[in-house]
Amino acid sequence: MAQPQSNRVWILRLLTALAGLGLVIGVEGLLRFVPGLGPAPLVVARAEQGGKVLHAVNRFYSQRFFFGQQGRLAAAGQMAERSFIKPAPANLYRVVFVGASTVQGFPHPRRLAAASFLEAMLQDALPERTVEVFNLGITSIASFAVAQVVADALVLEPDLVVVYTGHNEFYGIYGVGDYETPRYNRLDYALRQLHLAQLVQGAADYFDGSGSSTDLLKLMAQRGEVPVDSARRRAAEVHLRENVRQIAKTCQSVGVPLILCTLAANDAGFAPVGSSAVALGGAPGRQWSERMEGAAVRLTGDYVAVEVAEEALVLLDQAAALSAEHAWLWYLRGRALARLDRQDEAHVAFRKARDLDTMPWRAPTAHSEIIRSQARESGAILADVEAAFAAAAPPQGVGWQWAVDHVHFSVPGQALLARVILGSLGELASNTRPQLDLTLLRKDDEYRRQLGDVPAERVILHRKMADMLREKPMDLYNAHNARYLQQLTAMEWQRLVPAEQSGIKAWSQQDKQISLALTVADQLFEQRDFGRAQQYYHAARLETPFTRRGDLWATVQWAWSIKMQGRPFTDVQREAMQSTLERADFLAQDPAIEPPFIDFTKGHLHHLLGEHGPALVHLERAFLDSDFRRKYAMSLFHALAAELLRAGRLQDAQRYAHMAGEGNGRGEYFLQLVEAPK
Repeated sequence: MAQPQSNRVWILRLLTALAGLGLVIGVEGLLRFVPGLGPAPLVVARAEQGGKVLHAVNRFYSQRFFFGQQGRLAAAGQMAERSFIKPAPANLYRVVFVGASTVQGFPHPRRLAAASFLEAMLQDALPERTVEVFNLGITSIASFAVAQVVADALVLEPDLVVVYTGHNEFYGIYGVGDYETPRYNRLDYALRQLHLAQLVQGAADYFDGSGSSTDLLKLMAQRGEVPVDSARRRAAEVHLRENVRQIAKTCQSVGVPLILCTLAANDAGFAPVGSSAVALGGAPGRQWSERMEGAAVRLTGDYVAVEVAEEALVLLDQAAALSAEHAWLWYLRGRALARLDRQDEAHVAFRKARDLDTMPWRAPTAHSEIIRSQARESGAILADVEAAFAAAAPPQGVGWQWAVDHVHFSVPGQALLARVILGSLGELASNTRPQLDLTLLRKDDEYRRQLGDVPAERVILHRKMADMLREKPMDLYNAHNARYLQQLTAMEWQRLVPAEQSGIKAWSQQDKQISLALTVADQLFEQRDFGRAQQYYHAARLETPFTRRGDLWATVQWAWSIKMQGRPFTDVQREAMQSTLERADFLAQDPAIEPPFIDFTKGHLHHLLGEHGPALVHLERAFLDSDFRRKYAMSLFHALAAELLRAGRLQDAQRYAHMAGEGNGRGEYFLQLVEAPK
């Protein structure tokens, strides 16, 4: 009787499991009818106006990767909310640029990312086309997540896909720190996209009041060191190879050309984060440590004399004779050799230091070789970023001129990345190759001005990077680099005018919801430094289009900055103002933006464009809203008075001047505007 009883037990267990599975499937099916519960889509519709629909890349899309154990760090990885209008123009050329924080543009504003430079350069080289380059970078994702983004990005119907990935295979989201076998990443990701999983995580987040203050760098560092002989090193190569292969298959399935980029890193400047333990005891261990400490003291000062570098190199040779497989030793050796003008040897030493780094926040050099091989295997176009940066940098390797930390590029570096990608377009098949006229390209400095590279942001950038290098785990070998970046911060600060400094201080004390460029611009405008204010308002407009202050307010103030300099508007500037009027129609549908502010914006822009009829209608309507008038009387009345007087409505202008002065003691000022408008 024991056998039938055992069979019944197993049948009961099977039925119980099937019932549980059925319940889960049923609940999942029901939850799919609940709007907004599933994973955030890549693209969302925002508004409709005149037969055109405003869409945007959804900044919350990245939350599908920052799930559970990462806390609510998705805020750090939010995508740029790029807006676009359907139907698209018939002559559109659209590129999607996918990767992690380097693609996102960190630590720069996204308008200074390589994607923005690429869009500006492509637009020059394709004057008959409308060019859009979508920045789909997400902070800290590994190549598995990048492959998922590429698959989802096909909804944008791109003409070209560009991928830069490979630095985050150890410490990134869905890197080998999560699972060493790629198939587990696929299963984990699929399960986490279930509506039931989203519901459970949402409930956990609701009851967890910790917010999103977790330090991403420290969180990722908890995965620990990755020794050179670790299985995780080999697993990372397998991950990268398979994920890049999947990216190529995804693009091939829809016939979209793919550009794969090799990887550049800061070898000559940034020191390793970790070094292997030295297996020496007793006197040899003490000798090794003494020589290393002596060399480090000599080579990490603010200035290293040639004779001091020679002394340090002797100490390093002695240490290497005892134990040579130490990343810090090779980095110091690179510094000594560079100071002695033995540049090629320094280059080799710095590269070896990167490969021996036991906390590889920079991709080992093998990762670029994997990308090269996958480009050959798949037929993708290779943009050899590594080679281009090596050619542009001094012979010892890429340093602080091209990078601001370990892997993130400076603004010149972002521009160089864009040019390398642009140069690779010539390798596309003839049926997919755009007809580029590269003779129309301008110098990098002109593109930097066009994209709003402003001095105040460099102060914050160097300060932020110095602070990062003083934090664990970066601090062990990078104290001298933190000191160098702090000195750069001080130098950049001294170059600023007082209003720029005041703007930085004001921005640092607020919640930073308003961009630094806009905060500084307002300070400059208040001090009547209209030339600099124009530059900063221009930067703010590019940073946050389709927003109340970053777009509408910034454009109005930008236009007034030009006007107050006594300069006529160029055709390009007038076109920018007209474009803002069109965006205001879409933003008028946003319930968070009060209607008087839309009238304020339209009234000012029509006034500055010399369109007096609509200017007066909108300005007067904004002014007659009492709450809005109290807040914006100073900004509003100047243009309103001019339009009223031009329309012959002197009495109304005088009456409105009294209304504008109520409660603020500025009545005489407003009356003077009516008597002698400027």
